[in-house]
Amino acid sequence: MSKKIKVFYDGKCNICKREINFYSKIDKDKNFDWVNIHNNKKKIKNTGVSKKELLSILHIQNEKGTIIKGVDAFAIMWSKFQYLKPLSFALKFKPINIFANFLYKLWLKTR
Repeated sequence: MSKKIKVFYDGKCNICKREINFYSKIDKDKNFDWVNIHNNKKKIKNTGVSKKELLSILHIQNEKGTIIKGVDAFAIMWSKFQYLKPLSFALKFKPINIFANFLYKLWLKTR
């Protein structure tokens, strides 16, 4: 069995929970381990990233154990879903990636 990508999310954020629920429903191949930051101390400790940092922005841990965050984390997640792959591909273009990071940082201030 191959390792799953760990997605660390804020389980106390209603918007975050709804989004993760959507992804988990379409994760038919079970590529992901959905980790609620508020009740998974052991998995958090294994990342080497503080709980505060994990709560500040989306983090994933890929199959090799590398931590990726923010828009780049979304790109990796989206690459695993048939209908979201075009979004993942679009984020590889620097101008789109820069704009997406700008928008994501604005959104983070409002949540």
